[in-house]
Amino acid sequence: MTRLGIDVGGTYTKWVVLEGETVVGEGTVPTPPDPDETMTFVASLAARRVESIGIGLPGHVDRDTGTALFVPNPPGDWDGYPVGSRLSALTGAPVTVVNDARAFGLAELLLGAARGLPDVLFAVLGTGVGGAVALRGGILVGPRDNLGEIGHVTVSPWGPVCCCGNRGCVETFAGGPGIVRAFGSGSPKEIASPKEIAEAARAGDGRALGVLSRAGWALGVALGDAAAFFGVGTVVVGGGISGALDLMRSALDKELERRRPLIGEIAVLPAVLGPMAGAIGAALYGRRSG
Repeated sequence: MTRLGIDVGGTYTKWVVLEGETVVGEGTVPTPPDPDETMTFVASLAARRVESIGIGLPGHVDRDTGTALFVPNPPGDWDGYPVGSRLSALTGAPVTVVNDARAFGLAELLLGAARGLPDVLFAVLGTGVGGAVALRGGILVGPRDNLGEIGHVTVSPWGPVCCCGNRGCVETFAGGPGIVRAFGSGSPKEIASPKEIAEAARAGDGRALGVLSRAGWALGVALGDAAAFFGVGTVVVGGGISGALDLMRSALDKELERRRPLIGEIAVLPAVLGPMAGAIGAALYGRRSG
């Protein structure tokens, strides 16, 4: 059975075609400028006769109607957009609309770093910071597919303004734009991406090391809160920024260790499915509904 999975990001959109559990096609493009153009692009991929489509969005969705509810990071106005019905009308295929972090979590739970583990926290570091929770072998959903929003845990009430309207969310410290902004304020260097900041840190740049340490601290605070709340002992971290996880680990581990009397030992594992994990998970959700 052939399934198409789409992971719409704030910067890039990734896609995979699954045959069973095997990826037989994949690609990455800059995220189109609005939802209509994104649907047109996905429909062009579906022309290869897929049997179902799963699409992951970085925000809250209504799975029952396939509607985007609160999707702030991709370009264009997604809020209220009828993703499922629009895409189904263009392709004739059944469409499942899910949160991208929950899609990432499902992929890593069934096929990746968390395979065989029933209770896991997931954190996805990209343009934003997403999260998911697996308990007893299943990904928790919530009424707006909003359960597991680790990126919007408050770690500094007087911190930077977040896209959600709050201040000091994890996302403002550990998401890509937050990392770039923190490095750029007061720095004479022109740095365009988190990857360049990680490269600078590996070359010994103290400011870059400090920014990534701060990101690790923020992530550690949020994961500690989530571990206390859900009682899990394993965390899987993925997403485009997770390539710098080693530069964040010292501060992250220190924060988790500080809370060890309450939360116990927490194993922090890197995701293993790579940048296509969200798209793979979206395809798996599509398969489940198809």
